[in-house]
Amino acid sequence: MRLNQLIQQLPGYAGMLRVNGQTIPHSFVSLHRPTGKYVHRVLLQLASRLLEHGGVRTLGHAGAPGLILAELDSTRGAAQIPIWPKGYSAVAANVLGNPRIRDGVTVPAEPFMVLELDPAWSSFDDYLAAMKTKYRTRAKRAMTLSAHCEQQSCTNWPDAEWLTWAAELLGKTLADKVIALPENLRELLATFKRVYGEDFHVFGYRSNGQWVGFITALHEGDTLYALHMGFEPEFARETQFYQRSMMDVVALGISLGVARVNMGRTATEIKSTLGARPVENSFVFVTTCSWMRWLVAGYRRWMLRLPTYELRSPFKGDGVD
Repeated sequence: MRLNQLIQQLPGYAGMLRVNGQTIPHSFVSLHRPTGKYVHRVLLQLASRLLEHGGVRTLGHAGAPGLILAELDSTRGAAQIPIWPKGYSAVAANVLGNPRIRDGVTVPAEPFMVLELDPAWSSFDDYLAAMKTKYRTRAKRAMTLSAHCEQQSCTNWPDAEWLTWAAELLGKTLADKVIALPENLRELLATFKRVYGEDFHVFGYRSNGQWVGFITALHEGDTLYALHMGFEPEFARETQFYQRSMMDVVALGISLGVARVNMGRTATEIKSTLGARPVENSFVFVTTCSWMRWLVAGYRRWMLRLPTYELRSPFKGDGVD
């Protein structure tokens, strides 16, 4: 299975773990770029120590978000992990919904935004035609604002021709964010390409001879996942690059004939204007340690603040909006 191969080759891979009858790759977790700009530096240092030394592993890999979703038994608790990782007190699993799990603490996350593609859409123009006038106008405006930039499909390019500038753009985009991705972003992108080949799509955007943005999309089964995005901040603001790149992924999904496009977490309201709908998900921390359970529960209760948003209804017949 290519997904397992991918995680096994990413930095931090810790082995295969038996969970509720499933054999799932898991990895170490650590935070990088703890600037303190959005989260207090002391809290970041505390979180980093707990993750690295307090004994937390994650099912799947932080570098492959949403690609492995565990199915947990709500009643078995920690017993559904028959061979517990030595020296570790908690296993974190990304799951759909917001389940209550024995021996676990469930922490809600921003929803996955998923666009179900209408089989009647044979082209991107069909997708636009299905929108209400004001949302179609907004979509076309984003295309117009970025029309001066040159889009290139870099999917079949040699690594030397795209990896370096894409990793640099990704680094700029993540500069002020606390992330659990590997520090070597070039190797992260290279690993996806090495394992998935032509099913790992890369779009690059160039303006005045300079690379100013990129987005990647992974074709896995009947789903296309929008994954990595990097850009020059000023260019992105001026051109509504976020919306433009997401629409390019939608166009790719239609051309590939997939059933849906998973646009990932964050920017929930923007993605809803493109027709994506929220799929609730959360992280379950299964633990044998009472103080770890208390700590995660305290974070959920007193510190967790998910962004608020208003969902839009851009398609005809979806109700008034």
